[in-house]
Formats: sequence, C-alpha cells, structure tokens
Amino acid sequence: MVNKIALVGASSTGKTTVYELLKNKLPKYEFINESTRTVASYGFPINELGTSETQLAISSFHLEALLNPGNILLDRCYMDLLVYSKFMDKISVETYNYIEATWNRVKNEYTHYIYFPIEFKSVDDGIRSINEEWREKIDKAFKQELDNLDQPYLTVTGSPLQRVNQILEFIN
Repeated sequence: MVNKIALVGASSTGKTTVYELLKNKLPKYEFINESTRTVASYGFPINELGTSETQLAISSFHLEALLNPGNILLDRCYMDLLVYSKFMDKISVETYNYIEATWNRVKNEYTHYIYFPIEFKSVDDGIRSINEEWREKIDKAFKQELDNLDQPYLTVTGSPLQRVNQILEFIN
C-alpha cells in the first residue's frame, strides 16, 4: 500500500518542525514541503491577503503532489487550501466552488491525516500571519473538515518528539 500522509492545521502549530524530524524516521518517503511559501516566492500574496490567483496556484501545487506514485509526506494538503479559502475576502465564488469541488474529489487520496491543534501562540517569522483571531477560525474549520471525513485522523500533542512517535504509531 502506498501512503499519502498529510500534516494539517493552522499556521505555527509545529507541522514543519515535526515534518523535519520525520525525515530521519521515514527514509522510504518523499517529503513535499509547504506550498504557501513556494507560491509566495513567485510573488503571490498569501495569508489573509490571498487572492483567487494565489489559491489556484496552491491548488496546482497540491494536485501535482498527489501525482507522486510513491509514499509521500506533505507539510500541507488540499484540505489546507479549502480551509484557508473559506476565510479569504479576495477570492471569487467561482474559485472557492472549484476548490471545494476538487477537495471532494481528492480528499480520499490521502491515506492519513495528522492534525496539529493550536497549543501555543503564533511565531512571527515575517511570512505567516500572527492574527490569533484568524488563526483560531482556521483551526476550528480544520476540526470541522476532519470530523466530516470518512476516515480516522490523528490529533498530535506534546513535544515534537512525542508527536513524531504518535505519528509513527498511527501510520504503522
């Protein structure tokens, strides 16, 4: 069986830290890094300022990742795109409808969802949003989407190493 593991959750919840730690534990996986920063590097506005064009570029990134035929671990997935799009003022109804319809077609392609709840304040790295109210809304929407899935998911908590061990146990 091929695994497509998605780390999901609001910004600044520890996903990238755990993602980096998992690289040594899962040598037979390809690690696909966070899409938003990649899209931002092309000049697209991100976070609350994201546009239809931003979200469609991110959509392409996620769909391309799903084409990978082997085991993959993703630092974000199509669920992130859907959740964040719900709270962006600058995307069109048509773009949102496309994202939602595509999500409904691809959500079962992921074999494991790993949810990172908010456990600490956002860290300002100059890229991610530090708007805690917006982050809380995003987190709540993630929980709703996960609860609507037809498959179990794992909620990880604790230190980065505790989270890594929880994930390894869940996927094995």
